[in-house]
Order: sequence, then structure tokens, then C-alpha cells
Amino acid sequence: MQVSRPAAFGIGVLTALVLGSGTAYAATGGKFILGHANTATKVTKLTNHHGTALSLTSRSGTPSLKVSSSSKVTRLNADRLDGRDSTAFALASGQTNTITRTGVPIDVDDDGYADDLVALATCPAGTRLTGGGGDDYTSDGTLFIDSPLNRTTWMVASTSSDVSAGNGENLVAYAQCYNPRGSVHGGSYRIAPRAVAPRVDGLGLAKDRLARKLG
Repeated sequence: MQVSRPAAFGIGVLTALVLGSGTAYAATGGKFILGHANTATKVTKLTNHHGTALSLTSRSGTPSLKVSSSSKVTRLNADRLDGRDSTAFALASGQTNTITRTGVPIDVDDDGYADDLVALATCPAGTRLTGGGGDDYTSDGTLFIDSPLNRTTWMVASTSSDVSAGNGENLVAYAQCYNPRGSVHGGSYRIAPRAVAPRVDGLGLAKDRLARKLG
């Protein structure tokens, strides 16, 4: 069967328009035409038994892949989210708990005698200090320091005249600690282990002086 020259010319023009418009139609089982839109009525599967099945490379600053649906793609892993690794994000299981610490006598001026009571509540490794506070249950003391010492420790200090170890139990520091990856020692409230307070060598009781020495 012969096709007339006018008919052949018309078919050629139509083909050029379709391909040039980027709306080419690749029937199921046909060829995949690069640079043009392709359509199929069944899922296209690409398999490589020797390695990576698909590698996409695009110009810097442009995405290598685009999708038209907001539906979740099962088992599609991403190494980063908005340029951040997973360790930069807090987990839904993150918890905030309170660590407490009672006071101990300290020798401020290094004369061999205790001068004040100081309590330090420190957040466990891997957690973050988000707040804190203190209570002074001594009979005559004044809570003159109640603030963070550094990024992990909350400090309180009392001017009580009774600077014995027994009275130190009446001074309490609280550290509110947050663990973005899970629990804080598994409890909602705990007493931190007691430790010997460091000796402070200085002439005053100002907070910055104590902070430098205790830090």
C-alpha cells in the first residue's frame, strides 16, 4: 500500500509537533524516549543484579528527582533532612527529668575553715541543662546564689552560719535535664551521688568568683 505524498507530509508534520512539544507517548512495551514525556499503563521496573539500578545526576543546585504525589514512598531512605543528619533532631522519646543535689561546706578563703554551704546539681552525660533552682531550709541562711554554673550544672549557695555537713543537707540544688535521645537515668526524680565539694581559694563570695573556682 502506497501513501500519497500529501498524506506522508501530514504524518511527518504531526510527528514533529508531538515530539517537539515534549508530549510524546511511549506505549507500554515501547521505547523510552529521553527528553520527552513518556506514558505507560503498567509499572516500569529497572533491575541491575550487579549493582545500583538507577543513578541520577543533575546540575548543582537542582534536585535529581521530582515526584508529583505527597504520598509516602515505602523504604525510600534519605541521608539528610534539610541538610541535617538525624543526630541533629530530637526524638519523640526524649525526656526531661530533675536531678537534685544537697549541699556541702566549702572553704572560700582557704584558711582551713568552712565558710559557706554550696550545692551543685549536674546533668548526666548526654543530657542538657534546661533550667534549675534551689531551696534553703537552713534556720538562718540566705540563698545568695541560685543560677547555672555552666552548661551542665546548676549551683546554689547559702550564707548559713552552720556550715556543718549535717546542715548541708538543708541546702538543695535542682537541675532540670533534657535528653533528646531518651530518658534521663530512667527516673522522674533522683538524688545525684554525693561528692566532696572542691576547695575554693579566693577573697570574696561573689558569684563569678565561685563560678570560676567551682567550674
